[in-house]
Amino acid sequence: MRLIAFGDSWTAGHGVETDSTYKEIVNPPTFIEKLREQNSWPRWLSEKLGIPYVNMGYCGFGNEYILNEVEKAKKFIQKDDIVVVVFTYPFRYKKYSKLTPFQIFQMFENQLIGHKRFYFNGFYPLLEDEYHNKLPKNYINPKGTLSYILQVEEVEKGTNVWEYGSKSVWNDEKNYYEGDYHPNLNGYKIISDFMFNEIQKIL
Repeated sequence: MRLIAFGDSWTAGHGVETDSTYKEIVNPPTFIEKLREQNSWPRWLSEKLGIPYVNMGYCGFGNEYILNEVEKAKKFIQKDDIVVVVFTYPFRYKKYSKLTPFQIFQMFENQLIGHKRFYFNGFYPLLEDEYHNKLPKNYINPKGTLSYILQVEEVEKGTNVWEYGSKSVWNDEKNYYEGDYHPNLNGYKIISDFMFNEIQKIL
């Protein structure tokens, strides 16, 4: 059994590095790239599950790009593996998109049917409320986001959860909802705690 993780920069681990020089660099030096991918939420979740992990997250990916990675990786995914997909902003690259968000979700389901699969929203809900009663229970909290978990953690506990010491990032609505902010190392660990608790309820 392995954990196979798909997503955008919130899976790739953007924000783990403490040097803000790399904030706007999607393809940083290999050292920074490895630092990110080896310390994002897949690592901490895999430790809680007691299994190895593969981080298939890529900075800047839209949901159709993430779907394409699932399609390419499908031949390597085994029946016992746990697959986690974190959706990005549904309107990223909208002018290039051929599918509605719900069609994209259905295609993820078609690719991953028969596997232990779990879906989360990164920083913006993928689907409108009208679709929520059509979703399987393995789509965790379709109205909510992982970013909201971090917002609550910061406000209620005063915890530093954002990249490069950023605070109150939701006040910058445009950049926040377009994914310009990322968790720091502590934020990714908090995300893994939330994921683990939700996945354990279903496994």
